Amino acid sequence: MRDAAYDDFFECATGYAPYDYQRELATGLPSVLAVPTGSGKTHALVVSWLYERRVLDRSPRRLVYALPMRTLVEQTAEVARAVRDRLGLTAADLPVHILMGGEAPTDWRHRPEHDQILVGTIDMLLSRALARGYGESRFQWPVSFGLLNADCRWVLDEVQLMGPARATSAQLDGLRAKLGVARPCETIWASATVDRAALETVDRPALGHVLGLSEADRSGPLSLRLEATKRVVRADVSAGGPAERASAVADAVLEAHRPSSRSIVVLNTVERAQTVAGVLWRRAQKGDGPRVVLLHSRFRPGDRLARMAEALAPVDAGPGVVVVATQVIEAGVDVSSRLLATETAPFSSIVQRLGRCNREGEYDEATALWLDTGSGRGADAKLALPYPAEDLEAAHEALERLVGASASPARLAALTVPETREPAVTLRRRDVLDLFDTGPDLSGLDVDISPFIREADERTVSVFFRDVATDAARGVAVADQPGPGREELVEAPVGDVRGRRAWTWDHVDGRWVTPPAPLRPGETALLDSAEGGYDERLGWSRTVPPPVAIVVPVVVRPEEAIGDDPGTVERQWMSLEDHLGKAHTHATALADACSPLDLPDGALGVVAAAAALHDIGKSHAVFQETLARLGPPHDGLWAKSAKHGGRHRRRHFRHELASALALRAVDGGLPLEPSLAPLVIYLVAAHHGRVRLSIRPAPEEERPPNCPEDGRFALGVADFDVLPALETPLGSLPSVTLDLACMELGEGSWTEQACRLRDDESVGPFRLGYLEALVRIADWRASA
Repeated sequence: MRDAAYDDFFECATGYAPYDYQRELATGLPSVLAVPTGSGKTHALVVSWLYERRVLDRSPRRLVYALPMRTLVEQTAEVARAVRDRLGLTAADLPVHILMGGEAPTDWRHRPEHDQILVGTIDMLLSRALARGYGESRFQWPVSFGLLNADCRWVLDEVQLMGPARATSAQLDGLRAKLGVARPCETIWASATVDRAALETVDRPALGHVLGLSEADRSGPLSLRLEATKRVVRADVSAGGPAERASAVADAVLEAHRPSSRSIVVLNTVERAQTVAGVLWRRAQKGDGPRVVLLHSRFRPGDRLARMAEALAPVDAGPGVVVVATQVIEAGVDVSSRLLATETAPFSSIVQRLGRCNREGEYDEATALWLDTGSGRGADAKLALPYPAEDLEAAHEALERLVGASASPARLAALTVPETREPAVTLRRRDVLDLFDTGPDLSGLDVDISPFIREADERTVSVFFRDVATDAARGVAVADQPGPGREELVEAPVGDVRGRRAWTWDHVDGRWVTPPAPLRPGETALLDSAEGGYDERLGWSRTVPPPVAIVVPVVVRPEEAIGDDPGTVERQWMSLEDHLGKAHTHATALADACSPLDLPDGALGVVAAAAALHDIGKSHAVFQETLARLGPPHDGLWAKSAKHGGRHRRRHFRHELASALALRAVDGGLPLEPSLAPLVIYLVAAHHGRVRLSIRPAPEEERPPNCPEDGRFALGVADFDVLPALETPLGSLPSVTLDLACMELGEGSWTEQACRLRDDESVGPFRLGYLEALVRIADWRASA
């Protein structure tokens, strides 16, 4: 049934009337949206969510829009902002946040009760949903985990390019249903070419409803796009070595290119794209040829935006432009060309790439130039990488049948070409429970989630460059370098970086160190600019000679160590009693705003109770002595200082551990429901992301001078430490002596009780993470 109100809303948001499928999307969420490229998929997904949220009040607060490529993120964010602006909403009404490598965090986590759109790469978003956020402080992992597994509608767009993340996202959706969430969390997968079987997993075996174009869509305004002419022409570029093949590609493209037009060349690897672009650049220097732009995923943010702007710029009269690209252009980039040249690739990728040719039927004649590198069999197999040779063989046979014909979207949709499915590492219930523990193992390493997100040859690290020798001469050692700014970061293959000197952040000692183990995907590494590796036109490449130009960041990303407590320094001094009162007030309001929550009876009150008690450990002598050295305005117990000062006399001191131990010691001395007290105590301990499922000393932590030889100690807290009596929003707390017996393993231990909460069917990891996030956010607000 046609909803006139939705039609008006959609046209106001986009400037055109909705297609049938766009209208149907607002009537109920399908599992899969399968529509051709160029048919308004982004508008459909954003506007339908916003209508349900703002008009019908029935969808989750956060739209989480995940994409496989960085180049798509800015474009999708711009679409979302344009929709917002056309509807008369402000950035405060509906913030649009970007999460991808090198992007500054605008902190989306601060407003969980408000509508938001998060747009990011699948790496950044899914790693956060798995509590191992790439490029994120490990101490923020629990907050992102809690918020991204509740009150969200996940959109996984261009899912055919997401590799293992397809099955992981489906499993995560199924495990949320089985383990329970605090607020509804939905998922929809979208693409012109969806491998439906890849979304049928162990814990989510049913695919669900698939929404596609209606007959009215196919015969209506979309028909011009669906029948757009794209004549397939074959060019044999299979002879010779890499240099000869690159030259043959350049010859074929320049012969087919037409002046005053855009041509796009899509190669299967960054290295081949760089080589072909190099040939074309050298040819352009000799004559009046077309302008050449190289576009791939391994650029710094500023350079990537500049290259994308060059690629998308209107083409004036003259020689025209040739865009040499990788897979970054085959998914969602809103660009069209008169000539689209592509290497043999899996047929689903061919379909996506051809969506960038004569996209709106604007040309009477357009050409799809097939760069035939071979069948993928025998000697051609090594050229198939990074794709399976069988997939290229099947695509090769299909393309041979299309030579001379038009590869219109309608014709391609009617073809069935088999593709292999690499066995994916399956995310299981045990994995989610293990990942909930964000502490490193006893060897100092973390669970590697990269197999759940990317294929091995697509796994990257974020790198930035510093002039190590020059900085050392100025007295700045590598260990003391500031963290990177977003402008500096570039994604590089793990294998490329493992062979050179690199430094990573040590969260225990708070400095840059030579990594104790091989670099892992998602890590951030500092590299020496004197060893080369980057050029603003070519991007990341091992072959670029030194030096690398240094980018001076506008804002440096702070790096946190285990003993840091950045929230302790604020604009003014704040007493402990005042801070606890403010946190309690903020938590009460926040929990109420986020309601209703699917929690055990009475559990909503644990957020306010935990906030009221979270910082009682700051009454510890170690913490108070540190603030006393900064000259507080008068005597008393303080929570916040107006000045920066030195470190605690006990290295690694964690006040939240003291808070939790004190609550265990009072044993019913505060008005807490006995059945909920363990949950409150856990949330108090976990509110900085450092004390969660285990209590153990920091590596090489020394015994405090006044701790007996048989006494236990961890994170700057020791047996027999005493907290004074103090007032809290829940009543008076007596003086208590701390006891770390719970750090020992066994029944009644800290770990046993924390795991019991995590494994409780009425709580579980997703609800527990969400509650952690609310307590943490209330503390942030009380500190502002």
